[in-house]
Amino acid sequence: MTLPAAILSRSIACISLLAAAALGCDRPGRAAGTAPAPAGATPAPAASGAEQAADGGATPAAPAHAAALAARAAPLRAEAPLVEIAVEGFPSAVVSVPIGATARRPVLIASHGNYDRPEWQCEVWRGIAGGDAFILCPRGVARSDSPSASDVRFTYESNARLEQEIDAGLAALRARFPEHVDPGPVLYTGFSLGAIMGSAIAARRASLFPRLVLVEGGHDKWTPAAAKAFADGGGQRVLFVCAQAGCGAAAAAAAARLEKAGVLTRVVRGKEAGHRYDGPVAEETRRALGWALEGDARWSSP
Repeated sequence: MTLPAAILSRSIACISLLAAAALGCDRPGRAAGTAPAPAGATPAPAASGAEQAADGGATPAAPAHAAALAARAAPLRAEAPLVEIAVEGFPSAVVSVPIGATARRPVLIASHGNYDRPEWQCEVWRGIAGGDAFILCPRGVARSDSPSASDVRFTYESNARLEQEIDAGLAALRARFPEHVDPGPVLYTGFSLGAIMGSAIAARRASLFPRLVLVEGGHDKWTPAAAKAFADGGGQRVLFVCAQAGCGAAAAAAAARLEKAGVLTRVVRGKEAGHRYDGPVAEETRRALGWALEGDARWSSP
């Protein structure tokens, strides 16, 4: 994937500007912060009366949301691949929409780093994951030290506040596209600060976020207790993507704790590219994404 030069320059600018910021994107050494069947699995056909008699009982009803997946809707229409949606109680979110979709499509959360923008995350993740899913990019709060009024940068106040913003964003997304948003589990992805806060959120909300992609961050919060809570809650897979040596070592340690708890993990260590999520890091993420989604039929269906 070839990404706009503007995004590359913004990522480089983030690195230099963060050195003077009160809260860095993900400074080294800074503390951070599925077992159920795939939500999109297609239910087996109902048994005939004779088959039910042979089994000694009726065939169980299919899960309500699985049945909803089979319904067809009018092709999704939007003014552009990236749109803004109003979020109650929070600033607007940016969403990459699956234009033309006629079935319910899964949702990917893309949480940005500190001194970052949701538009950049959505643009990069659309390139990584493609245009067949919803990508919800929460905005957070504006930083007072943004470069200018026309170049406002954002951060997140706390993982609890980000969790509330994600819940409100999902509600707004479902209200905006009621016939197209899949009601099942959500893929959580985060870069730097977004990864740090996301690991804490997922540890207590594993049923909603059973699969994670954490880029350049989100390692230190995976204590044995957090790893066990994630596994016990239904956590399935965690993909760590690193472009710096320090990140790789921390991710390997976190992966070992998660594996011990019963969660599948993978650490992707690309070439030294600095603290960024675009360019070569995005390409490494794209190559590994299939592993994170393996077994979830919603992501492979048309």
